[in-house]
Amino acid sequence: MRVLVVEDEDSLRSQLHKQLGAKGYSVDVAADGETGLYLGREYPMDIAIIDLGLPGISGIELIRQLRALQRPFPILILTARDAWQDKVEGLE
Repeated sequence: MRVLVVEDEDSLRSQLHKQLGAKGYSVDVAADGETGLYLGREYPMDIAIIDLGLPGISGIELIRQLRALQRPFPILILTARDAWQDKVEGLE
């Protein structure tokens, strides 16, 4: 299974990469939205884990663009935001 992790915080990104890799997953990582979009567009992913607060292209915009490209893989959203509006926007 190929996993895309898009997270700008180095330690969290590294931990996700390490832990998922130890479980046998093939993990691609990106620290910003542009790189995440490139990886999600160019390579077949089975699932993505995307932070909303990314530099460059935001996580929400990244998800919108991946969906516009008809990438059907499930997406898990990481966020420290607590406003319900952010959660609703992510689900839309």
